[in-house]
Amino acid sequence: MTREEYLSRLNECTGLNVIFQLTDKCVLSCRYCFAKGSHGDVPTFQTNLLEEAIKQAFETKHEYITFEWTGGEPMLVGLSFYKKVVEFQKKYATKPYENGVQTSGNLFDTELIDFLMKNDFDISTTIDGTEEIHNHNRPANGDKPSFQNVQRTRKYIEDKGGSCGFISTITKNNLGHEKEMLDFFQGQGVYSFHSNPYIYYSKNRVKDKEIALSNEDYARYFISEFNGWVEKGKVEPIPRTINDIIKCLEAKCPNHNTICTFGGRCLTNFIALTPNGDAYNCPKFTGSNNMILGNIKKRPIKEILSPSSETMIKLIDQRVEAINACEKKNCKYFYICNGGCPYYSFIASDGDNVSEIDCLCEGKTLLYKYLESVVDVISSGVGSEAN
Repeated sequence: MTREEYLSRLNECTGLNVIFQLTDKCVLSCRYCFAKGSHGDVPTFQTNLLEEAIKQAFETKHEYITFEWTGGEPMLVGLSFYKKVVEFQKKYATKPYENGVQTSGNLFDTELIDFLMKNDFDISTTIDGTEEIHNHNRPANGDKPSFQNVQRTRKYIEDKGGSCGFISTITKNNLGHEKEMLDFFQGQGVYSFHSNPYIYYSKNRVKDKEIALSNEDYARYFISEFNGWVEKGKVEPIPRTINDIIKCLEAKCPNHNTICTFGGRCLTNFIALTPNGDAYNCPKFTGSNNMILGNIKKRPIKEILSPSSETMIKLIDQRVEAINACEKKNCKYFYICNGGCPYYSFIASDGDNVSEIDCLCEGKTLLYKYLESVVDVISSGVGSEAN
């Protein structure tokens, strides 16, 4: 793939994801957290920087904006902060936009939840599985259980007529419990969910190698998840990772509407901001100085994400190198993963670059081969209704 071909792919994405890492403080002590303690001494965005960031987001070339509010725990910044968010968005909006909050669900701030729902913020939590699995992976500070608090938050939102999505982070603790988890997830009242694999990275501040997935673990989990889902009759909620892969295999072509780690279009279309104004391509790069794209106090978002900026030129060249390494392997599944996730390439390079082959390549290939072997049987309905 040439640089020009890759740029053309990036331009296929017309939306911008702006991810605000509001704080690195949290009410949980998750065993795999990449964010906790990564921001230094800045507690959250100052009002003037928040306003400037929102204004800059609407000044890019993109046709619509997705604002994602994360942490740490994004509920810790309080109601007054989100009132300012809504005020500034209404002031500067020049194109369609939407908001999503990714919370632990452990805080039960009904006044803030009511405000977010009233202003059309999508609220999502993380549920790592059944109560025992979740509490082990995601204990509250002081090694206390968090599961019941999360469920209380979710029930409150549902009782108010809203919907609360969820992400499930997969560790070794989840292996062997795939069907059990699907049974539990069925009662969560959502259309689909995303399973996020935990991969060990030695330079993360918080890490637990014992629960990290290997390539074989990755394939094993998703194959078992797929088998369990089919045995249950492909009922909701739909496993997003599995469903996206199946859609690609059925069509024998890329699926542009997919999870970001399979998209291959993130570089100029995703930006993660920390409270001091530093910008990264993804929240998982936070704290890695060699991955800072710039600072929005000095350069606006549209310049930071420009393919002609010095930092972006370097990253684009590295991604082209990673893609070409995939093509040299004559990988028949390239069209599914689009060269893999830059963060997984970053891990493969031990934090040096994003030009290495995705560290989950072997596991993904095992999964694709298995699903391909049964796609003719399942193509009569799997995923046909999914978005």
